[in-house]
Amino acid sequence: DSEPASTERREEAHPMEGITKPGRNDVLCGRGHGANNHPGNIRFRNLLRYYKLRYVAAWKAEKPKVAREVVNVWRAMDPPGRFLIQSKS
Repeated sequence: DSEPASTERREEAHPMEGITKPGRNDVLCGRGHGANNHPGNIRFRNLLRYYKLRYVAAWKAEKPKVAREVVNVWRAMDPPGRFLIQSKS
């Protein structure tokens, strides 16, 4: 039921809330110049280019598996890749 200790330590070191400075592997969700030019967004687009042909060639039922693989690869980076949305507050 509980997650491995290494996963818990990673989450403590790289929280998903209260982030004041996004890291190099963080994807800033949103539109505009800031999100588009953030280093994490650029790196993520490069990763997507790597998987694009596989995704396009995949059958409809396989496309979600390719997408999950991309997300898993991104989250396994060091530091972990995160997908961040700016809070309203």
